[in-house]
Formats: sequence, C-alpha cells, structure tokens
Amino acid sequence: MNKLLWLLIVPLLILPLAACGGTEPAADGAAPATLSEDYDDAAGLRNQLALGILRLEGTPQAVTPAQAGALLPLWQTLQALAGSSVAAPEEIEALQDQIVASLAEEQAAAIAGLQLTNADLQEYYVEIGAAEVKTPEPGATPQSGAFKDLPQEQREAARATAQALGTPVGGGSGGGATKSDLLLDNVIELLVQRAAQP
Repeated sequence: MNKLLWLLIVPLLILPLAACGGTEPAADGAAPATLSEDYDDAAGLRNQLALGILRLEGTPQAVTPAQAGALLPLWQTLQALAGSSVAAPEEIEALQDQIVASLAEEQAAAIAGLQLTNADLQEYYVEIGAAEVKTPEPGATPQSGAFKDLPQEQREAARATAQALGTPVGGGSGGGATKSDLLLDNVIELLVQRAAQP
C-alpha cells in the first residue's frame, strides 16, 4: 500500500485503539500484563511480542484464527508506524497494549515466561538465514535450534521472505529491509495464514 495512504490512515486507526484500550500502560511505558524488560539482555517489548507469537506456534497457546483476525490489523499498523519518521512513541505503546489485550492471559504469560533476549532474536535471524552464526568464544558455537520444532514450510517461507526483501544471508546492511522489519513481516505472514483458516 502506498506509504502516503498509510500515513493518512494510521492516525484514524490509532485514535480509536488508544481510546478503547482497557488497560493503562505502566508508568515506565511498559506494556500491561506480564511483559517486562527488567531482566538481562531483554528484547524490546515489540520484539518480545513478535518473537513470542512465533514461538507459541506448535504449543497449546498458539494464536487462534479468530485472534489472528484481530491481531493482523494491529501488527500491520505497527509495521507502518515502525517505518514512519513521524510516529509518536505513545502511538506505538498504544498498539503494543492492544496486541497484549488481544492475547489470552495464558498466551501473554507464556511469552513473558520465555524472557526473550536480544540473543534469542539473533538465534531466530540465524535460523531463518538472515544472519550468520557468531561464535562468542573459541570452540563455542551457538545453537540456532530455537525454531527446530517449527514446520519446515514455515522456516522455508521465512527464508524466502528474507531473500525477497533483499535481506542478505549472513547479515550486512545491503539495500533491503532490516532484520526487525523481517521479524514483523514473518509475524504478519503467520497471522494472514492463520486468519484464513476455518
């Protein structure tokens, strides 16, 4: 969709979302419920939610088709805001709050229980071929098997998305999307597929 059109539509979407949010954000700007960044190497809340939703796949807490339908426009709007230079932090926080509110308590608790870190994000990018394995010390090779239980077609789809976006395998700046963009794309792709299920 045209970026200019997004910039016109996003404020119309954000206002009702912010107005109808059932929970107040915490004083430090953290999302409500159980998510926090108060642990070592904690990933940002948006990345915790994105990676957490991907990690719920194959578990009893996986997103349902009905939830996917509710979550999809929120993530699409969040993606548009992430690519905008005029997005206010309050708008992004309101969207994150709405995403948390669209999850069941058990799902939010499961994501919080993962205590996802920036190292977990790096493992995910290695798993989908968007980054290279980095060995922190001689003889210690990190295992990038966090997503080994995901269906093969989902991993292949994630890799194909990386290539289509021009994200080079092995990292690097390239001319394509950032790895964070790729994470959002993969969550949106999952939600599109899930929302289409009966």
